[in-house]
Amino acid sequence: MDKSLDEVKENISQKYLGKSGIHSIGIRRKANALYVYTDAKPSPKQKAVLEEIKKEVAPFSVITVEEERANIS
Repeated sequence: MDKSLDEVKENISQKYLGKSGIHSIGIRRKANALYVYTDAKPSPKQKAVLEEIKKEVAPFSVITVEEERANIS
């Protein structure tokens, strides 16, 4: 059975959230995609991890958003 977008998000979040500059993961149902928020200055390791994620979430797509982490004051 194919996984839903919600299930894919949960699995990817458990595996990658907080690692390699990935600080948030969301979904965009209209785009049938997983949103991955990363540090603004991606490292080579982060780029490799994003490629792994793209393979794992297929047939869904991955949209990467590069931005700094939110500061909690």
